[in-house]
Amino acid sequence: MKKIITSFFLIIFLSGASFAQGIYLRAGGGYGLPIAASSFGEKTLYSQVYDGTKTVNDNSTKIVTGSYGSGINFNFALGYKFNENFIFELNTQYLISNKIKTFDNVVYKSTNPLNLYSNFNNRNSTTSAKALLLNPSFIFSAGFGKAAPYGRFGFIVSSPKVSGESLSYNNGDGIDSTAKSWELTKGLTLGFQGAIGMNWKLSEKLDFYTEVNFISMTYYAGEYNLTRDITSYDYTLIDNLPNMYLWNKKTIYKKEFDPSTVNNDMSKAQVALREASPFSSLSFQVGIRFSLGKKSE
Repeated sequence: MKKIITSFFLIIFLSGASFAQGIYLRAGGGYGLPIAASSFGEKTLYSQVYDGTKTVNDNSTKIVTGSYGSGINFNFALGYKFNENFIFELNTQYLISNKIKTFDNVVYKSTNPLNLYSNFNNRNSTTSAKALLLNPSFIFSAGFGKAAPYGRFGFIVSSPKVSGESLSYNNGDGIDSTAKSWELTKGLTLGFQGAIGMNWKLSEKLDFYTEVNFISMTYYAGEYNLTRDITSYDYTLIDNLPNMYLWNKKTIYKKEFDPSTVNNDMSKAQVALREASPFSSLSFQVGIRFSLGKKSE
């Protein structure tokens, strides 16, 4: 009986040791560029300047496009090498997107010494996103020499959070401003990921990798929540949020709904059709890979 028990635990130990030899850890980071960008609004400037004899108008408008997939990202992965060429990897990536800014700024100004004035009507908005991406994928590696090329393909699961803030400012009839903040949350999204890269052998267990990574993903939020609404008139601050109806503070997004059965009660959240937020990117990654086994590729 002792021999049987000893043999049983020996088999488990050897199987575990063999499995561990195929495991590696990978960590790195990179920067993503926007692809499949969508329109976020405009940057509009309008000025009217009067010098006492003539009025000069200047107007410019520029469309703002982008993707929340652009920005810095950090990743950590656990992988298992079935052999030198076929690998499964579970990667997690934390994304901090670039800020996307739009504005509509209007200036009325007089340089006439007999009638000086300067009035502004500015509206500025900024949005950004954070997301934790879960990325199971398969890797096909050449697995030879000190430099091993590879390709990685998989899908992505995530529930991002998009945050925005806006500030409107008007000094025409007194200093008047409104500051708002909001969030888009909930809603699970699926995407696709592909990458090509190279592992550079540093030692028997340590590799340095470089990679070009493509992500195709669109996020459909489940909810909109207004988190701040503060009005200031001549430096008197008023917090509007506590006194607002829920209909003005919260929106629930759906793929379809019956308009006759919703949006009839201001004490309930507003219902609207869902909108797409782009998260596609082309990013450049670098990092290290540490093999737990006796020998790395």
